[in-house]
Amino acid sequence: MGKARYIRLADMLATAIQSGKLAPGTKLPTHRAFAEKADVALATATRAYGELERRGMIVGEAGRGTFVRDLGLPPSLGIRQTASEGLIDLVFNMPGDAADADMLRAGLRRLAAAGDLEAMLRYQPHGGRTHERRIIAENLTSTLGPIDPECLLVTSGGQHGLAVTSLGLFRCGDAIATDTLTYPGFKSVAALQGLELVPVEGRGGVMDPTIWNGSAANGRCARSI
Repeated sequence: MGKARYIRLADMLATAIQSGKLAPGTKLPTHRAFAEKADVALATATRAYGELERRGMIVGEAGRGTFVRDLGLPPSLGIRQTASEGLIDLVFNMPGDAADADMLRAGLRRLAAAGDLEAMLRYQPHGGRTHERRIIAENLTSTLGPIDPECLLVTSGGQHGLAVTSLGLFRCGDAIATDTLTYPGFKSVAALQGLELVPVEGRGGVMDPTIWNGSAANGRCARSI
């Protein structure tokens, strides 16, 4: 017995993806457009796309469309809902803003036109380059008041910033009062640095100091963050 039509269509697209003919990030036609091009029913096209998504070869993004995945990345990377378990993985997540790709594209073009690519290929100064810190300070001044660029530290992402902050403020063995639902990245930093996280109940999503009452955790004072 031959393969179902939607499986044959899925195999055809899978071959194009694996051969590189459809590169990672390529936006695929809508279900309806693909159905018309392949001369099949819309339901058949939808099943073909569903089969490819099941194989981890494409991913659909609400409001944007369907894209070819980078097969070098694990299928579990990102927000992935497992229907059978009813769970959502929030370890890696980011807002699904349709304008993100356009903003990145425009930013890369400006960077390429600035003639500063050579400098970007070298090790950067600790804390960020002077003009970068000045731009950040100017943007923050409107909401936080005057900021000295020399007081800013540019980090390689939020996790790096948490690690640097923890190393500067806490010592191994310190106890830190936190919300009962704490960011997993901070829990990782605390574990690496030997910090104890003490959950404190709250009202309306905010830690309540009256519940903590300044008591000690295992005989040590806890700092609230």
